[in-house]
Amino acid sequence: MAIENFRNLDPSDLDRTVWRYLTFAKYVSLLAYGAVWFSKLNVLVDRYEGAMPTKADEKMLDELRELKRHFHPSLRDQLENANRRNVEDGRELTLVNCWFLGESDTEWMWKQYANWSEGVAIKSTVRSLSNYVFCDPRFSSIGRVKYVDLDTHTMTPYEANQAQERAFLKRREFRHEQEVRIVTFNAKGPMCVSMEGDVLKPADYQGAEMNNFDNPGLYIRADLRGLIKETVLAPAVSAWFELLIRKIVRENNIGGSIERSSLSK
Repeated sequence: MAIENFRNLDPSDLDRTVWRYLTFAKYVSLLAYGAVWFSKLNVLVDRYEGAMPTKADEKMLDELRELKRHFHPSLRDQLENANRRNVEDGRELTLVNCWFLGESDTEWMWKQYANWSEGVAIKSTVRSLSNYVFCDPRFSSIGRVKYVDLDTHTMTPYEANQAQERAFLKRREFRHEQEVRIVTFNAKGPMCVSMEGDVLKPADYQGAEMNNFDNPGLYIRADLRGLIKETVLAPAVSAWFELLIRKIVRENNIGGSIERSSLSK
């Protein structure tokens, strides 16, 4: 089933081009596993991933402190720390897979997320992310990231309590990325592939086995032939590297053309 919960997207955005920049090792893992990698928020480079905006945090803390007088003293510390625990738990229990809107590649993105001489980018569309990445649609969303000032951004208490809502916020310093994310729940299921590359069996994800506390994320299966519209080689790739990627694409029957970066011309 397709993911149909869209955030911060217009209908016209569904057929826009998105990019995922990959090191060679990550590109090989994508093809070998037939799955895309979803990271927990708490392992991403930006330590503010999943943070609660300051105004919402303060408002909710004021409300919780008002409630404290109605609770037994042994429970009051739990109320005082409720927002912090909400954020910590949300960063552990929320997974993201990140793509970037744009009609052309950029130097900064190659250098930040792949490799200038041995990197690969894959191009797709928002609609294809919805159709060909097999997250559980009940717990998954696709949307554009909002770039905000976390000190001044406003959210309702209900929104601020939701880890998936906070997962679509990033600091303004990253606004040049124009990121689109798939956000889902950190739990193993039939759509997952193990860290060794094996499709999970029911015994691997039923009951307490659904928990994924030991790994930094999950591999979630995808139809790569439907997902990948074009493969783009990094700006400074050598001739042998280009031949290698062309062979890999051919043997894996991946659709779309293979092009060199526009920055190499």
